[in-house]
Amino acid sequence: MQFIKRAASTLLAVSLGALLAHLSQDLPWVGTHSFASLSSARAASRIEQRPELNDTQRSVSKTKAVSLNPIDLSIALGKPFARGKIMTGATPHRLILFTFDDGPDLRHTPALLDALDARGIKAVFFLSAWRIRGQSEAQRAQAEIAIETVRRGHMVASHGLDHLQLPLLNNEEALEQIVGAQAIFEKVFGQRPWLFRPPGGAYSDRTTALLADHGYTTVMWNLGTGDVQVDTPENVLQTWQRVLDRREREGNQNGGIILLHDTHTWSVIGFEMIHDELMRRNCKILKRGEELYDIVDDPRFFFSPLGKAAPTSKAAPAMPELALLEARQERLRKLTEKRCE
Repeated sequence: MQFIKRAASTLLAVSLGALLAHLSQDLPWVGTHSFASLSSARAASRIEQRPELNDTQRSVSKTKAVSLNPIDLSIALGKPFARGKIMTGATPHRLILFTFDDGPDLRHTPALLDALDARGIKAVFFLSAWRIRGQSEAQRAQAEIAIETVRRGHMVASHGLDHLQLPLLNNEEALEQIVGAQAIFEKVFGQRPWLFRPPGGAYSDRTTALLADHGYTTVMWNLGTGDVQVDTPENVLQTWQRVLDRREREGNQNGGIILLHDTHTWSVIGFEMIHDELMRRNCKILKRGEELYDIVDDPRFFFSPLGKAAPTSKAAPAMPELALLEARQERLRKLTEKRCE
């Protein structure tokens, strides 16, 4: 009886800790990111018919690895940002990084890639590995979309194998999600990923240490959009606006990492609306002589090497060198002046 009570207490503590962390990132703990019980997580795993870890590589389709320069591919898979402190997105500057979780999705990711191309934006995609392991025709097609994502200049990173919340798993099960996903990436891309976003934003000291032991940098976000809770692009835009405005007003965070999902129509359209709003804001603040919103291509400004720090250490707020920041702002001012005439 005492053992059962202790186990229940531990499970509740982990769940509440993850819940509070998630709420602090302005995303209600509902919808597809529900914090399921361990038994529910295992049931979901069975539904996905996930093979055992030793069979993972054999289960992946025979999709050819990406035909890019190995150095370029290494960058696309985030190696320059390996083994870093937890990226939170915090920054006093108006730096913006778009990230997309849960794909690739046959219905929505191709449209998103086109939208990103049309706007000249690069993003980071956190892929759910079960979608590209190649056991079905759809998964093989989604593996091709993942490869196309890299070919178009975006970064790809791991979102785990089956979208299970790691803190509710024991070490062996958590490693199955981490290493199993890695094996699929290696089969599809020819190299492993180095960035990891915990499903549901749920992490603990234990799971972060496991990720660090395998060279991963955990990437979170500070600008939620609520796009797993709503079903209109207008609501996605409004949620993001409220979050950004509150960050700027209360926390000296004027930019950061935006979380969206490439698995919904409203998320793709919502992304376009968010970008349009950033461009409108730039026209207004240009006249006031303020720092402009600067959309960055990768997480470099949010990265800090882990070194000898504890795996749970968080990266310092993004603070580019003044000369670099001013050079980027000068270029932005010229482009914005021309666009806003």
